[in-house]
Amino acid sequence: MFHKIPRWTRIPVILLLFGLLRSPFESGLRKDMTSVGMLLPTPGHTAFTKLGQSALIGVLGGLRPLVATGYLLESYRHFENDQWDANRKALLLTTYLEPTQESHWVTLVWHRGINAPAWLETRSRLPDIEKKILFHEYTRDAIALGEAGLQQIPDSVEIRKQMAEVYRVKINDPCGVAKLYGEIMKLPNAPVYAKRFYGYFLADCPGEKQAAYQHLYQLYWSSPQNHLPTLIKKILTLQNELNIPTPLWIRDRDPDLPAKAKAQIKLRKLRGGIVIP
Repeated sequence: MFHKIPRWTRIPVILLLFGLLRSPFESGLRKDMTSVGMLLPTPGHTAFTKLGQSALIGVLGGLRPLVATGYLLESYRHFENDQWDANRKALLLTTYLEPTQESHWVTLVWHRGINAPAWLETRSRLPDIEKKILFHEYTRDAIALGEAGLQQIPDSVEIRKQMAEVYRVKINDPCGVAKLYGEIMKLPNAPVYAKRFYGYFLADCPGEKQAAYQHLYQLYWSSPQNHLPTLIKKILTLQNELNIPTPLWIRDRDPDLPAKAKAQIKLRKLRGGIVIP
């Protein structure tokens, strides 16, 4: 059977088989030597992961992307069969093999935080209490996995955007969304809408309306390009909720008002050119 394996893959296969065979022996030996003080305890999870990745890179070499692709394809098979734990495992192995590949982390957070909870909500036949427990487990796990991805790629916009979608769509936590867009808008490759989204979701975060108003108000006056319907409506709502003095109101009217209704609203000016809406 071995002669049927292509020659270029025989060495990695031999190394992997050798590692599997010697692992139980080495584990027992390490345990005995640690107990008598001849070896230090096994390093923590993070250090072990780094060491494991280095060893794996050395063993697989140029085959590593190919193996990662195999696990990625396997994860989609599990996705199609609603096997969410197996999907997670396959994607984790993919990120383990290629930890700086941003798309792997995005896909992992997407499946764990969006697709798995959606399956629970629409297709699962589990009891309601079990659905709630798993829903919480899946969504919180997705955020934790995203954080792990950011440790590998600290300046990732896409991982943060996917985490924000989990907070927005499934957890319904505008504070979490605002926090992530607050981080995104400070990154050098931030999308132009990041500052607006930060203000939009901060406005729905308890206790942050004043900060959201100040942020959106500054955006509004910083450029006419920010005079967008959603931004205007958010400012109009915050003006009323925060009892902002009318001389400080923006000049735009509700973009949802019919044109005739807008035309009927007259703007009055006080001395000094102060506009009263």
